[in-house]
Amino acid sequence: MIDLPIPRNDIDGLCADLDQSGYCLVERWLEPDAVSQAVTAIHRQANQTVPEPDRLADVEDWVIRDGDQWVLLLVLESELDHLITHRPALDLARHLLGQSIHLSGFSAHVVHPGNQVMELHTDQWWLPRPTMPGTEPFRPGDASRSVAYFGSPDPAGHPINPAAVINVMWALTDFSEASGGTRLVPGSHLSGVEPDPSVAWNVVHAEVPAGGAVIWDARTWHASGANTGNSARIGVTATYCAQQFRQLQNHTAAIKPGDYGALSDEMKQLLGFRLFSSYGATDSFEAEFSRPGFLREML
Repeated sequence: MIDLPIPRNDIDGLCADLDQSGYCLVERWLEPDAVSQAVTAIHRQANQTVPEPDRLADVEDWVIRDGDQWVLLLVLESELDHLITHRPALDLARHLLGQSIHLSGFSAHVVHPGNQVMELHTDQWWLPRPTMPGTEPFRPGDASRSVAYFGSPDPAGHPINPAAVINVMWALTDFSEASGGTRLVPGSHLSGVEPDPSVAWNVVHAEVPAGGAVIWDARTWHASGANTGNSARIGVTATYCAQQFRQLQNHTAAIKPGDYGALSDEMKQLLGFRLFSSYGATDSFEAEFSRPGFLREML
């Protein structure tokens, strides 16, 4: 029986919890003023983009589905960019994934009271599974969430894929079981399989105060919980991936010409502008960073 993670701030302890349980809990990384400013920024961003009613099934920038609401946070268009480059968060991401990483996604997830509980899942369902020679391969081009590989959350007795993604969810309100705090299955990151939704698996509920964070290996079984309280649970998730994988959000296309010049080299790398062994080139395989079309036209 493993010791379950407790909220803490020391990096060594957080790394150990992440390795052992597949998740860790941050007690406090943001002060109250920063939390308040972040909540204000999320509300402003959400109100800027309200899709037509008949498009609600196809967009995720301002959507409420059975009490779950996602707000797409655009880099350089909010006061939240400091969450992306937060040094301890990046240290944890690089501990799990290695030094060269991208920001895969950046969005707010609001769980309203009375929400429909989300099914447990993993965020690495798209990665091809190891197979023995001569067996039916998992074809990457056929990957979809509907093609699942169920099993128990116990550690596998055979090779499994390494972690390729990590989620850092900043708690902007108190996370508790009653507020719909993230549900997790400790140790499931080592199973190499996904949770069967027809089984009532044993879970733990992430509980951290506003200003803290819940961080998990994308292989870990997880989902938001049931909000039985009377106020919304607000979290902001910065998802990081290894540099050779496609990102959740197409940051290189989203950056406006006037904003590109303000990007630091670190932010360019996180957003996906740095080439990976020639992959991602726009005009030269030897370039350090790819150059957007508008920039090349200016030369």
